[in-house]
Amino acid sequence: MNANRRSQGSEEVFTRLNQTRADLALVLIQRLIEVKSTVAEMQGLLTIIWETIRQSNITFDEALNLGDPTYYRSLLKLLFLGLRVHSEAKTPAQLQANLKASTRLTQSTSIIPTIIDILDRVVARGLRHLTVFIHDKPVESSPEDLALITGILQACLRIPGIEFCYSQIVSMFVSNDSVRTATTLFSWSDTLAINGDPIYGELSALFLVELSTVPAMAEQLAVEGVLGHIAAANITSYLRRGNVSPFADGAGLQRCYNIWVRGILPLLLNLLDSVGASIAIEVSLFLNQFPSLIKQSTEAFDAPETSRTATKSQKKYISLSMCSEVHTLSLILFILNGFRETAPGTEIPEVKWDAPAVLENVEFWIASNVLLRDRILPMGDRDVALFKRKVDPVVADARNKLEEKILLELMGIRDVLGGNDSRA
Repeated sequence: MNANRRSQGSEEVFTRLNQTRADLALVLIQRLIEVKSTVAEMQGLLTIIWETIRQSNITFDEALNLGDPTYYRSLLKLLFLGLRVHSEAKTPAQLQANLKASTRLTQSTSIIPTIIDILDRVVARGLRHLTVFIHDKPVESSPEDLALITGILQACLRIPGIEFCYSQIVSMFVSNDSVRTATTLFSWSDTLAINGDPIYGELSALFLVELSTVPAMAEQLAVEGVLGHIAAANITSYLRRGNVSPFADGAGLQRCYNIWVRGILPLLLNLLDSVGASIAIEVSLFLNQFPSLIKQSTEAFDAPETSRTATKSQKKYISLSMCSEVHTLSLILFILNGFRETAPGTEIPEVKWDAPAVLENVEFWIASNVLLRDRILPMGDRDVALFKRKVDPVVADARNKLEEKILLELMGIRDVLGGNDSRA
């Protein structure tokens, strides 16, 4: 990376050399992160990578329009890995293992200006340039670019101490019109589908979810009417149909389910958490636009002998995404119920979701490990990888990481609904 920063000739051989060095650095840093290397040089990687990007004088706009963004993509992948070195652990086990929060904060303070610079140049401006390019040249664009920007945003927001810069970050994204840009890309996603797959719908929704993890940014999303824009998008009309599920025929319908589970529901949860009761009515009205998905989620865990939607000869499967959907929905509806109780005069519309029935079925599956194991179906490469991984001794009787995650989701649903006696 230091060698790539030095001035070199413009001949093709030097271009290839820079790319080869970047590819080598990418492999090496991936391996170092995988083995959780603690060598002191790891702390300086981010600065070196960012200076390499800055001194290259390449922007996303230039890299894309010049027709060869490969090197810039490699640099962004390196940047993401460099950020991961400093990103704060989020899982309970990792947080428990690293208790020296003040030390982490002190170490990260010096890189905060770099993080702000990255958010401005790569994320906020990059999103704007990338969205224009996707619209103008969809065939030449790659979903990988938007996924990279979103990953970099997520990593930046996990840097310890970044919360002290939230007001600056919000101003940055507001000045770059990032909310409108992301929602516009979401609204285009059905026309930008790749072989029938509206992948940009999910990616733009994931970007909005990451933005909404910043409380003040979630308030800005509410002010800009993000739910109204999502509801009005043509891609959302597909979610209102009755054939959207993780097991649907066709990549397009499966992607629509991902938009619901990974994008819309987490966004609603973040908005409720940050904005509070003032957005509760809007969230309830929004949810009621999807009766088929709401009904489907209540029947997702029907016990075999009580299923109202399948015959005894039909075998109903359970996926991790289904568990995540019901867990997030249960949290959203629990919060809405809480607002009804604390503000009785508030006319928050009811969302018809049979919480007691869901709780009863969830408890059945938790108590029936062998039967549950037979019904688990991996969906996608990530689930398959989890299915192949050995399990840590966290959840009793789980034989692989996928089963463990599903059990943890089910236990989470049980904990939420078990403390909520009223119907959602």
